[in-house]
Amino acid sequence: MLGTVITSIMSFIGTNVDDTFVLAVWFAQVGERLKRRDIIFGQFLGFEILVLVSVLAAYGLSFLPTDQVGWLGVIPIFIGVRRWWTHRFARQIKSETEAPRRTVQAQARLETKLAHLGKWFRPQLLSVALVTISNGAGNLTVYIPLFTEYSVSELVITIIVFTIMTGVWCYIGYRIAGLPYVKTKLERYEAILIPVIFIAIGIYVLVESGVLT
Repeated sequence: MLGTVITSIMSFIGTNVDDTFVLAVWFAQVGERLKRRDIIFGQFLGFEILVLVSVLAAYGLSFLPTDQVGWLGVIPIFIGVRRWWTHRFARQIKSETEAPRRTVQAQARLETKLAHLGKWFRPQLLSVALVTISNGAGNLTVYIPLFTEYSVSELVITIIVFTIMTGVWCYIGYRIAGLPYVKTKLERYEAILIPVIFIAIGIYVLVESGVLT
């Protein structure tokens, strides 16, 4: 049992070191739209999906083409481009002295609908989960062979350890985001740095997974 716990911890750390930085970027954006619970629950949801896919594949039950999971790298690229476009659009709105009345009314109606929808569905949570899945696509190459060699009891222990470590990772990411230097830089260059980070993550996933070759 101790050996399984140690192996699980080392496997998690080895495959998720970069996630602490990604989580720090998420936590640095906490505000009216993005809540801490969105990041935490999104991280847990995304990682548990990765574990589930790994378990199914290890027992030959996966219906997903795991060799094509790397294409999920387009998700953080899309989020990065969307963040850049949002900041650019926001600057244009601020630079205008007055917006047309119809545009203001339409925007108000849209925000009302989104606020009502947000009570039942959190797109921010889904975004975090999708980035977690895409960034962890390479983890499958480690988890699937590992789970194949495990008994049911060892598998249960590993899943428990992975879940605990996910919580620890969220805490580490939160603490990193709170460091004065990191927080200052991310806030100052948010409009450029955050989109670049997400686009870089997506490109890395696409290249590292080999789906482009």
